[in-house]
Amino acid sequence: MAEKNTEKTIDDLTFGDEYLFEEVMQNKDLCKAFIETFLEMSDITGIEYINAEESYKDSFWSKGVRFDIYVKGQDGVAYVVELQREDTKEIDKRLRYYQSTIDSKQLPKGKKNTYKNLKDSYIIFISRADIFKRGRYRYSFRTTCMEDPTLTLDDGAYKIIFNTQGTHGDVSADVKAFLKAIEGMESNNSFVKKFEKFAEEVKADETWRKRYMQSLLRDQDKFDAGVERGIEQGREQGEHKKAIEIAKNGLANNIPIETISLMTGFKVSELEKIAKAMAKV
Repeated sequence: MAEKNTEKTIDDLTFGDEYLFEEVMQNKDLCKAFIETFLEMSDITGIEYINAEESYKDSFWSKGVRFDIYVKGQDGVAYVVELQREDTKEIDKRLRYYQSTIDSKQLPKGKKNTYKNLKDSYIIFISRADIFKRGRYRYSFRTTCMEDPTLTLDDGAYKIIFNTQGTHGDVSADVKAFLKAIEGMESNNSFVKKFEKFAEEVKADETWRKRYMQSLLRDQDKFDAGVERGIEQGREQGEHKKAIEIAKNGLANNIPIETISLMTGFKVSELEKIAKAMAKV
């Protein structure tokens, strides 16, 4: 059985690991404190969790989205928080798709709904790779006019990417400490300690530990199944390539096409196409 070595034991997990990060952020007080600290807001008016397990899909044909953390304030403002382990080279389009999904849920179909009813939204990515290679702790994006960068669309859509590999930029000491803690660096920062303390409490919970182990087993099964499919596909491709070589040799030596068909499993019509391709070379 192939082994997947990327997973840690439960006791080695930190809140910088995705599965534990999501669980820690289910604590309303910590989630609220995280959003206020990272967005430099003095206070958000409470938060309500949107079903984290739901995969949002507009139609049968569209790609589903499962947000790590999706909450709304009492004023309807939406906040999405994602922990990104590596640079998948698709962040630009991914943010675009996330934004469209949030907007479609904020403004469902109905005569009474107008664009004015759209609330602000904040997509917060914690990236463990410096996607833009600029060394900044924070990259904030709005829609601006290319001819006049001082002109910004007031569309209420905010996208912020925090970089755990950052070295410079104007962010608070709490944010810096949190980003470095995601990378496993020890910290005496009181803000970080709150998250670490709760993470340890989560890890000690037997129900959560069982759920985590079940998740690991499911992931391992998927990994093993993928490896087995890859091996089988490689075997099939090799056998197919070998059959083509046998067919070509048979045709080159004027062996009856029906005999080659029996030897390779190719249909006569398929062998005729191979013969035509050989004649053109």
